[in-house]
Amino acid sequence: MAVSPLVLSSQEIRMNQLGFGVNAKKHLQVEGGNSNSFSIVDARTGKVAYEGRLGKKKYWDLSGSEIQTAEFGDLKKEGVYKVKVGNKSSHPFAIARKGVYDELNKWVLKGFYLWRASTPIEAEYATFNGISYARAMGHPDTAVYWNVPSKNGGVGNYTERKVSSPKGWYDAGDYNKYTVNAGFSCEFLGMLYEMYPDYYQHLELDIPETGNGVPDLLDELKWEMDWLLTMQDDDGGVFFKLTTKSFSRFVMPESDLNDRYMIGKSTTSALNFAAALAMAARLYAPYETQFPGFSEKALSAAKKAFAWACRNPRVPFSNPRDVTTGNYSDTSYVDEFQMAATELLITTRDAAYARYVDLDALFNTPTWPYVSTMHLLQLQLHSREMEKFVDIKKVKRRFLQLADSLCVNHAESVGRIPVMNFRWGSNCEVASDGAVAGIAYHLTGDTKYLDVAVDCFDYLLGRNVTGYCFVSGFGSVFPMHLHDRRSEADGIEGSLPGYLCGGPNAEARIDCGADNYAKFPAKSYLDAKCSFSTNEIAINWNAPMALLTGIVINETEKHK
Repeated sequence: MAVSPLVLSSQEIRMNQLGFGVNAKKHLQVEGGNSNSFSIVDARTGKVAYEGRLGKKKYWDLSGSEIQTAEFGDLKKEGVYKVKVGNKSSHPFAIARKGVYDELNKWVLKGFYLWRASTPIEAEYATFNGISYARAMGHPDTAVYWNVPSKNGGVGNYTERKVSSPKGWYDAGDYNKYTVNAGFSCEFLGMLYEMYPDYYQHLELDIPETGNGVPDLLDELKWEMDWLLTMQDDDGGVFFKLTTKSFSRFVMPESDLNDRYMIGKSTTSALNFAAALAMAARLYAPYETQFPGFSEKALSAAKKAFAWACRNPRVPFSNPRDVTTGNYSDTSYVDEFQMAATELLITTRDAAYARYVDLDALFNTPTWPYVSTMHLLQLQLHSREMEKFVDIKKVKRRFLQLADSLCVNHAESVGRIPVMNFRWGSNCEVASDGAVAGIAYHLTGDTKYLDVAVDCFDYLLGRNVTGYCFVSGFGSVFPMHLHDRRSEADGIEGSLPGYLCGGPNAEARIDCGADNYAKFPAKSYLDAKCSFSTNEIAINWNAPMALLTGIVINETEKHK
């Protein structure tokens, strides 16, 4: 249960609010404290279970405060505990051999089910802690307008033709659907499945498709893939988004009855589509019985989209004059070509796609406009199959250079995360960095990478200077007022569970008034509906969080 901001502000002990595996490293952080020692007590009896020393105070210029850290990995006894520092006490946390993050993992993925368009959300599959988040079907999208831009740049000139484009996930806290964000998010979720197929083949998410002989993660992904296929034109081009002309009011999906439009083909939308559908072709190939012809259809669509992009290599997207929904502006196309070509190469083994691989590119944190690293990650994960087509030794070298740079940034950060700037979607960057480090551990077994991944994970779950667990519904203090239309319109106190919010952002603080935000970047977060700059949700943030969570579960529970 969330506590009030007043109680939160007096709580100086920061840590992963869910807890830790028995064999995991366990860190806590104290901000502005006056003690040099700490104790850990049984949350029920108050009996001391562990005592230790806090590290030296270090000033973090991004938080404007002095921070001490400590590690208590030697405490391996299962139980529920609290940390005590002086007269301060932490929120309770668990230590367990298995299962500490199982519900988190489930609901970070079920967040995509809750995002589904064109279907009712049923109480049987959407009840969390006794609260039902069931809702009526919104946005059937069986009759949306097909945009033909007018000469003056407006969208007044539409064909009489209406097209059907149902399914898919709402993109963020609004009700529009975007191809670029879909492709990026599907990449992360598909990568998660390919890394740990045994685990995800058996993970039940309790969604309508559970029990159909297909892993639930793939069932959820297919809801988005089915929608993506509707966004492709006959010439292979792919529309950028399906949207209303402006963002809807804060109403439930079934109450948003404004006309919806399929707008704008672009190079980036074609290539994100191609990457996602090329991956889908191999993910669903073993499930031909359940989805006859789907794998072949997905691959054909991916090839057509890539061919269109090759014929139209620099077509940008920009909103028509009378459309004000998300623009996702991106005029750099090389990285999308790399990502799409790599997925096609892995799926088809057609050497023609290998010429788009660029191992001298700039590789950094993968975010929706910067996806070069996605093709590096996939080449590394599929290195055995790819050694005939690319220099795998160089792939590994460049990948480890990236992972090592994250380790350097992590070591230099008083906050123990690789992120050096807090901007829009900083939590996505933390999750993506953690996932990259986790993949490095998965492939090398070098625990320095696992340490970075776990610290990123712990940060997102509460070991940060805001004191929040940034995933709604989890921990003791979590976002209660997400910038999300469903959460604000459903009449239920608090927000829908399982969503990673954007996080601290020092760059865009005008939405709720700059005076309402903390001065220092790492603290510049506001749990308020108005704060779309820090408290919105998005599929491209939940997908990296899902990957990082899956990595932590699968790697730390087997790590000794």
